[in-house]
Amino acid sequence: MLHSRKNDLLIGFIVSALLSLFVNFSMLIRKYDVININKHSAFPAPPEFLNDYFFYFPLLWFFLFAFFLFIINIQMYKLGDKIFRQKEYKAALFAGGISVIVGLGLLIVYPTIQNAVFDVAGVPVIHETVIVESRSDKIVPGHGKPISRAGKSMDMRPDRDITLSRMIGFHPQMTEHLFVLLTVLLSVLLIRLISGKQQMMLEYEKLKTEKLQTSYNALMGQINPHFFFNSLNGLNALIRNGEKEQTLTYLDELSNVFRYILQSNKKEMVTLAEELQFVKAYTYLLGVRYEGKLFFSIQAAPALLLCYLPILSVLPLIENAVKHNVISKQYPLQIDVYTTEEHALVVSNKIHSKVEEEHSSGIGLKNLWGRYRLLTGKDIVISNRKEYFKVSLPLLDMPVKA
Repeated sequence: MLHSRKNDLLIGFIVSALLSLFVNFSMLIRKYDVININKHSAFPAPPEFLNDYFFYFPLLWFFLFAFFLFIINIQMYKLGDKIFRQKEYKAALFAGGISVIVGLGLLIVYPTIQNAVFDVAGVPVIHETVIVESRSDKIVPGHGKPISRAGKSMDMRPDRDITLSRMIGFHPQMTEHLFVLLTVLLSVLLIRLISGKQQMMLEYEKLKTEKLQTSYNALMGQINPHFFFNSLNGLNALIRNGEKEQTLTYLDELSNVFRYILQSNKKEMVTLAEELQFVKAYTYLLGVRYEGKLFFSIQAAPALLLCYLPILSVLPLIENAVKHNVISKQYPLQIDVYTTEEHALVVSNKIHSKVEEEHSSGIGLKNLWGRYRLLTGKDIVISNRKEYFKVSLPLLDMPVKA
């Protein structure tokens, strides 16, 4: 919140400074012209015309005018959000209405403040005069009386008192104030629209991350019970059979599998080479458990080994095949893992469903599909035709951040 306030103040300061320079640009040019006239004209302007108060006051006024309106508009937006419960158009009308009222109030008191500042600074008030002349007469700038073409002076009559700024033709009127007011309103509205879009993106990313984490947790919840139970059964069988060498190899592969699964909550995308290395370790464990009844074929094109896919994408597919198919001497299960020319990794197995098995909910594939979609923006392809069940996982040339 503090960071946001600092950003608002910084943006308000910059916008106010630029607006002040913009609306006073003609005054700055006029000052430059007056200085040049004093250098080259036979009738220089009086020294009072170059008084610094005369030029700095409008710059400071319009800066403060814009900055004050900027802060008021932002605060009124926040108040409007609370009053109208995040209804954007009502908050905009409320903030805009209050800002217009404040801006018009400042416009009304501007002449009074200007005159007060000039009085304190000692800037003189000059009488404006209306000069009456005939067609044959001309007026000499900067003199109290005009000179006719014949060289005779003419009479002048005083009209009214005005400030020095009026004498050189610059007086910030309603147009400049309204321009600043409208620019500030549009600037704050634009900032709110940009901030709102960024907030929506942040909320979307947060929801995306939460959904990804939920999908990942569901996937792990499905895998871990099967994995631990099956791994312990396989290890128990080796120990009972006294197979020391195979037991040590089994423990090594089991540790590799554990290490990879523990890393899965830190990594999102891995190369195909890393995933297949894990698959080989995992299939070794299953091969020990289903000795002579479960077989694996893993083939991948070397050119695709550096492609990416979400971590632990193959594991639920193998678990799914083992869980839902008969595995016996009479009906051995063959699981094939291979790549295709379409940059995809396919996990395929021949269907021999368990007779006693109830209809599958398919939650494992749904979780995998959701996680794959979130991480890659692509869909897995499921083919359940005739004798074979296939799942195709698209491979990416480079990882995509979630």
